[in-house]
Amino acid sequence: MSLNRIAVSALLAAACIGGALACGPFFPWQLLDNRDQTMSDPVGLGFAFEASHLANVPNDRLRAVEPIDRTSPNADAAEPEPVVAEREEALSGAWRALMREPVGDSDALVAKLAAARDAADGDAAMTAGAGLPIAVVKYVAGAIEFRADRLDSAMRYFEAIDRLPQDQRQIRAVAAAYMQGRIHQRLGEMAAARAAFQAARRYAAAGAPDPMGLAVASLGEEARVDLVEAGLVTVTWPVPKSTADDAEAARLIADAVRLYAEQAARGSKMALLSLREVATQLASPDGWLELAVTDPLVRRLLVAYVVARDGQSPFDDSVAGAEDPVVVRVSEAVLAQPAPVAGDDLDRLAALAYQAGRYELAEKLTVATSRPLGLWVRAKLALRRGDRAAAARDWTAAVLGTGNAGAGTALDTPEKSRLRGELAVIRLSQGEYEDSLRVLFPLARTYWGDVAYIAERVLTVDELKAFVDRLPAAPEILPPPSDIEMAMQGDPVAALRTLLARRLIREGRIGEALAYFPASPPAPAPGSTSDQRDDRATADTYLAAVEAARPGRPFDWPWQRVPRAEALFKVATLTRQQGMELMGTEGPPDEAVLDGAFSGGFGQSSPSGTSKSPSTLLGPDEARRFAASAPKPDTRFHYRVIATDRALAAADLLPQRSQAYAATLCWAARYAFDSADEARAAAIYRRYVSTGAYQPWAKRFGRVCPEPDFESARTFWLHRIAAWPAQVAASAWRHITLLAAMAIIAAALLAVWIRARRSPPARRG
Repeated sequence: MSLNRIAVSALLAAACIGGALACGPFFPWQLLDNRDQTMSDPVGLGFAFEASHLANVPNDRLRAVEPIDRTSPNADAAEPEPVVAEREEALSGAWRALMREPVGDSDALVAKLAAARDAADGDAAMTAGAGLPIAVVKYVAGAIEFRADRLDSAMRYFEAIDRLPQDQRQIRAVAAAYMQGRIHQRLGEMAAARAAFQAARRYAAAGAPDPMGLAVASLGEEARVDLVEAGLVTVTWPVPKSTADDAEAARLIADAVRLYAEQAARGSKMALLSLREVATQLASPDGWLELAVTDPLVRRLLVAYVVARDGQSPFDDSVAGAEDPVVVRVSEAVLAQPAPVAGDDLDRLAALAYQAGRYELAEKLTVATSRPLGLWVRAKLALRRGDRAAAARDWTAAVLGTGNAGAGTALDTPEKSRLRGELAVIRLSQGEYEDSLRVLFPLARTYWGDVAYIAERVLTVDELKAFVDRLPAAPEILPPPSDIEMAMQGDPVAALRTLLARRLIREGRIGEALAYFPASPPAPAPGSTSDQRDDRATADTYLAAVEAARPGRPFDWPWQRVPRAEALFKVATLTRQQGMELMGTEGPPDEAVLDGAFSGGFGQSSPSGTSKSPSTLLGPDEARRFAASAPKPDTRFHYRVIATDRALAAADLLPQRSQAYAATLCWAARYAFDSADEARAAAIYRRYVSTGAYQPWAKRFGRVCPEPDFESARTFWLHRIAAWPAQVAASAWRHITLLAAMAIIAAALLAVWIRARRSPPARRG
C-alpha cells in the first residue's frame, strides 16, 4: 500500500478535533483517539454553510460572479467588470446588433475592446472604441476615469448611459447604476449610493444583462453603506460623521446582515467573509453586541459564529470551549433574549447553550426536539448524564433525520460526517462492533484510521471476513475526495480487502488471503516501465514457499531436509522484503497505511488511544479483542522478527559444516539487526562460531551476507559418505604404531583364549 492514497496536508500540524485528531503530516481525522472527549465535544456547525442559509435563495436568476482573486480579503470587491467577462460577452455576438458600424471578425472586435480599455483617459477610450456599442464604450471610459480617481468625470460617463435609448443602454444599465453607487459612496452620499445599488438590482431583475454579477455585488456594497452609517465600519474615503442613535445603529446593522445574507444565499463567497467580519466586530467587547443582538437574524449569525468549528478552513475542526471569552460574551447576550417557541433556531440555541456549559438550559431547549441538530445535542446531554441507551437512541434518530427532506434537517457535509462518526463510537461502546463498522464505513475516506482500528483490532478475523464479503464491488472510477475526505484518495473497499488479506496471513490462513489481495495489474507494454506492485502474485509465491517448507513425512534423512530449508529461507526473504505488503498491520505497530514511514498516526496502539486513562466508552470485551488481535510479536515491523525466526528454522535443517548453514545464519543475524535486536544477532553469531565451518566472508557476519549455496548443501552428505573410506585409511596410517600395538595385544589375548578353551578340565579328588 503506497503513499499515493494518503492526502498529505501540512495544515494538520496544529489542528485537532477536540483532541481527537492525530496531529502531524499524513495523519487523518480520528474519533477514537480520545473517544470520551470526542463524544462530549460541543456540536459544531459550519459557518459557511450556516451563513449561506441565513436567507432563502431568492427565486430569480441573479447569482454571484466572483473571480477567485475577489474572495481575497484584500481584494477590491468593486473592481469594474473583469476583462474576461466583457471579452466573452463580445464574442457571444450580443454586441453585433448594437454596433453602429461593422468592426470585422471576432479578433478585430476583441482587439478594439482591448485598445479602449488600455486608453489613458475616457476621451481616448471613446476614440479607440469607436464602432463598439456606445454603452460599452462609455462604460469603459467611465471605468478608466474611476480608477484614476476622477470621480466627476466618471459619473458623467455613467450617467450618459442612462440617457441612451432603451435598446442601447440596456446592455450596461446594471453596470452603470452599480458604478454610480460606488461613486456616491466615495463622495459620502449614502442615500444616493443606496438608491443606485437598488436600481442596479431592479435593472437586472427586469432582464438587463449582468455578465459580471454586479447586481449581487451591489448587495454587499449597500450593506457596507449601512455599516458605515452605523459606525461599525470605517473606510478610507471621507464620509459624514455618523449621527445614528443606538436604535438606528441596531437597525442599520440588522439591515446590513440581511443584505449580506441575501448575497451569500446567491452564492457569494465575499458575503461569507463580510458576515464573518461583522460577527467578529459584534462579538468584540465594545458595546455593539448589546445593540444588535435583539434582531433574530443577527442572533442566528452570532450563534453560527460561536458554534462554528472555524468557518474558514475545513481542516480546522476545533470548537471553542465554554471558557472562551467570546463564547461567554455572545452566549450570555443571545441566551438572555426571548427564545423562539420552536424551530431551527431553538436547536441552534441549544447547541450554543451546550457549548457555553448551560446544560440545564440545553436540556429544556431540546426536550421536545425532533430535528437532527437538537437530537444531536440531546444525545450528548444523555451521555453526560450516563444514560447511554437514551444517547444511542437520539444519535440514531439524528442520523436518520439527516436523510429526510424538509426544514430542520439540513446539516453541512462535515457535520453529517461527524454526527455519523459519533453514532459509530456509541455503537462501539455498546459492544455492537460489526454495526459500528457498518455505520462508519461510508465515511472511510474521512475516518480511515478509525475504520482500520475497528477492522484490524476489534473485530475477529472471521467477523471482518463476513463484513468484507458483504461489501459491493469497488467502482472502476472513484470521485475525487472532498475537502474533508483527507485520509484516503483510493477506494476504501479495496483497502479494507487488502487489510483483511494481510490479517489472514498473520493468522496463517494464507490460502484464504489470496482472493482479497488486489487483482494482478496488467502486464506492461514492451519497452515500458511500471511501478505497480503485484501483491497477489507475491502472496502466491509466499504460499508456495510455505507449502514447500512443510515436512512431507514423519521422518526424513538429513539430505532430504535441504529443499525444505531452501523453501524456509525463501519464506524468510519474502517476509523481510515484502513483509509490509504481505502481513503488515494497517495501524500500529507497522503502519502499512503509511508504508511504515511513521510509527503512529492511523489507528491506535491501545484501545483508549491517546487518553492517559482507560476510556469509559470501551466496548464490553474490546480490550480482550484488542489483545487477541495483536501481531506476534507485537513490535514495530514485527515481520522482521518473523523473518529472523524463519531463517533460523532454515538453518536448523542444513548441514552445520555447509556454506548454506553459515550463510543462512548470516541472513538471520542481518534480519535481527534490522529489528534493532543486536543481542539476538550476537547470539546467532556465537552459534555460527561454535557449530559452523570457517567462511572467509564472515568477517562482516550479519552485515554482508552471500546467498546460501543450497545446491552444495544437497550433496553435502553424499560427499561425506563417499569420502569416508579414504578418511579412515588416512587416519589409520597416521596412527600405524598404535594400531600395530593394538593388533599384537589382540593377537596375544586371542591366543590365551584359544589355549584356555583347549585345556582339559581339572579332576576332583
